[in-house]
Amino acid sequence: MRIEETQCISATDLARNMAQTIDAVRMSRTTVLITKGSKVIAQLAPPPKIGLSMQGLIGLLKSTPGLSPTDSQQLANDLKVIRSSARLPENPWD
Repeated sequence: MRIEETQCISATDLARNMAQTIDAVRMSRTTVLITKGSKVIAQLAPPPKIGLSMQGLIGLLKSTPGLSPTDSQQLANDLKVIRSSARLPENPWD
């Protein structure tokens, strides 16, 4: 089933094509308005996205305290140890 540009479906058509309508909403991530007569009675929508937007992540990172010089050095040392013990090629895309 293909969702039309208006993204409306009658309650009768929804009952006949429930699985296809749900798949179309899932794949297109668009909301479908369900009508009875000429009146919108409900909507079928994908769930909200979970997690932070990029702007939300940037704001979160800006709001956290920075590392002290000691912690910064310890992190650098830890990263060196991790990189030296990893058995990865110099460029993993090669």
